[in-house]
This record gives sequence, structure tokens and C-alpha cells, in this order.
Amino acid sequence: MPKRMFVLGVVFLALTIFPATRCAAKANADDLAVDNLFSAIRDGNFSAATSHFNARMKAFSPAGLKGSWSQVYAGQGPLLSWKIFERQNLTKGGDEVRVQLRFHRSTANSVVVVAPQTGEITGLWFKLPVTAPPYAEQTRFHFEDVTVGTYKLPGTLTIPNGKGPFPAVVLIHGSGPNDRDETVGANHPFADIAEGLSSRGIVVLRYDKRTYAYRTLDPQKTMVDEEVIQDGVAAVRLLRARRDVAQDRIFVLGHSLGAMLAPEIAKKAGQVAGIVMLAPPGRKLPQLVVEQAQFLGQAPPGELTQIERDADELSAHKMPATQIFIGAPASYYYDLDARDEVAIARALDVPILILRGSRDYQIIDEDIRHWQNGLKGDAKVQVDTLPGLNHLFIAGTGKPTPAEYYAPGHVDAAVIAAITSFIANAGGAPAPQAPPN
Repeated sequence: MPKRMFVLGVVFLALTIFPATRCAAKANADDLAVDNLFSAIRDGNFSAATSHFNARMKAFSPAGLKGSWSQVYAGQGPLLSWKIFERQNLTKGGDEVRVQLRFHRSTANSVVVVAPQTGEITGLWFKLPVTAPPYAEQTRFHFEDVTVGTYKLPGTLTIPNGKGPFPAVVLIHGSGPNDRDETVGANHPFADIAEGLSSRGIVVLRYDKRTYAYRTLDPQKTMVDEEVIQDGVAAVRLLRARRDVAQDRIFVLGHSLGAMLAPEIAKKAGQVAGIVMLAPPGRKLPQLVVEQAQFLGQAPPGELTQIERDADELSAHKMPATQIFIGAPASYYYDLDARDEVAIARALDVPILILRGSRDYQIIDEDIRHWQNGLKGDAKVQVDTLPGLNHLFIAGTGKPTPAEYYAPGHVDAAVIAAITSFIANAGGAPAPQAPPN
């Protein structure tokens, strides 16, 4: 297996810090074709959209394209944006690119095949919108578009209907260029959490990560503060300025790397009522990379040996600061190593909820013990392992692998219930409501 594909498999969610690169000419051709197509569709100009089709695809008329689009996405509201989230070079037929479409009421995926020589579209598939989780009741809340921080990151508030002020939660992504839904394969865990919590009377803010909104950021200049913390602090302050949010009942919820850094965000934002940590890493990230590779068993022996050697060099701080390891320069890992998030969490003296799924191979019991031991004796810390859930907190069976992230699912209802109960017990909400029928 080529090294690039293996790396994406091993660190699918937990560790890919910056976007992977590919041939610039192909990427530009794909991007241009996708932008031309969906710009025309957004504007209702289906004749312009079909003008980008090749000869075979032109048999699909503008009226036919309009009818198919309307049939699949009726009721979703206007098309707001689109992003390529996966590319694959086909043996014949060009590049297959998977595109996330964002509508006013939902997200969906589309598959576009682009001829690399001409940039013409040779294939097009629309997929059904992302479904709401069964515990979400959209009549209980509404959406509001916002921008976060100095980079004006696009974000979405889900706000309970009724009279506030309400308790509120900021969602902090894992590593990698995540969108506001933290889309991974066919799943959208942050959208699930937002709609689940807002169905129960809690405002939720989620936003596109800086490395997602600005793909050309220099990895050598984008350290932990720039990637995660600055925008997380800005998101807390955005909530604090709103009249429909109870200023003394704002919580920080992080997932994976975002969970690890949630205490620092809470400290720098100030006056945070509590922290929710979903699958926080406890081991050093180079060690985590190696153990994931060993668990999956997909790397050729020589490649695994090289990963282990590089991880040891990085752990000893002997790797040159500019050298890239699994998507980020060594300086990024050194920046993480310099932070003691456990000590920060201990000094905050706020309620903390730590959750992990029992099928999570990326964050294991050893990671959770690291936090438990560091916070030992703190009565405000609650730790729970939820049976049968993976790193996305979606239920499954058998040996977990990255492949299951491509099967659509939803964050388990037990996670929503645990978070809601935690916020209530921390003084952040009324008594938890029963899940909507």
C-alpha cells in the first residue's frame, strides 16, 4: 500500500493536522470544475451547469439536471457552500471527487468525475441529504449563521425555541481541517451533538476550523494556538456576548485533540462553567501514531519500522523543527509537548466530564487513565466508558477500523443524555428532558 494512503488510514481522525497535498494541476482542475458546476446550480443556471459536461453527459439536458436536483434536495433550502473532501484517481475516466454540499437545513454529498486533461465533467451523482439523528426534534430549535474570531470562520448556532437565556456549549474539533459538523466519511458527529443538545434546551455553537476555511495556511506558522485555541476562545466570547445565552453557564466541549486542549481554551476564555472531553488523548501523539499503526496492521514492515523510528526521534525532540511527521511539522508536536493540559484542568476547579467509547482504537484506556490519575481526588470529575461506541461515539461491532467511518450513523443517544445530565448537574440547565419521540 502506498505510504500516503496508509497514513490517511492510520490517522484518519486523530492526527492529520493539515490538508494532504496532491498534484497541483489536478487539484486545480478538479476545484475549478466543481466550483463552476455548483456555482451555476446555486444560481439556478442549469444551462451553464451542463455546459461543463462532456459529450456523453450532455445527453442530460438542463431541464433533466434541474429536475434531478430538485427531486433529491427539495425542501433543503438554498445551496450555501461546497467543499471537496476526498479525491481518487480512477484508472479510467479521470478524477473522482467527493463533494460536501451545505444547504440551509442540511448537508449532503455529491460525487463528480472530472476528466484531467479537459476539466470536463464525465460523471455526476447526487446523494440524499444527511439525516437528523433520531433524538433530535427540529421543531424545538432554530438555526442562526454566525462568524467566529478574527478569521471570520463560518459557524452555525442551534438555539432552543422559547424564552432564554439558555446554557450553551462550544464544540471544539479534533485535529485536521474539520468543517463545523466535524464530517468524517459519511458521518457528522458535531451536527448530531448540536441538534441533540438543542432539542433539550441548550444553545450549541459549531464552526469551520481555521485550517478548513483557509487551506493555504503555512503549516510551519500554524501552531496549536493558531489551529485550535484562539478560535475556541473567540467562540466562547461570542456566546458570552449573546442575550439568549446565560453568561455564567457556558461549557467547552472538545473531541479528540479538541478535548485535550479544552482546558486551555476554558482557562483563556475565562468564566467557563464546565468542560466535556470526548476521547481526549493522554499519550504523546507520536506514540499514539505508532500504536494505531500496530493495531491496524496495514503497513508493510519496513514502513512501520520507519514510522517507529521517526516517532522515537520526534519524542526525543531530535527531529528538525521543519520536518513533517504525519501531516505536521515537528515544531507543532513540540508545541503540544510544552503544554500540560492536565495541570490546567486541575487548576480550573470546574466540573469535567470525560467520555470514551469502548471500541475506540485511537483513544484507549491508557489515555483515559492519564487524565484520571492527573485529576485524582477531584470530586468534580466524572469519567465514563460507553460500551460499543467508536471514536466518533457511533455504535458498532467487531474490530474497529477506519473503514466504518464511511458507513452512515449517528452519535449514540447515550452520549447526548450524558452531556445533558452533566450540564444540568453542573448548574447549567433545567432537569434533562426526555428524548423526543
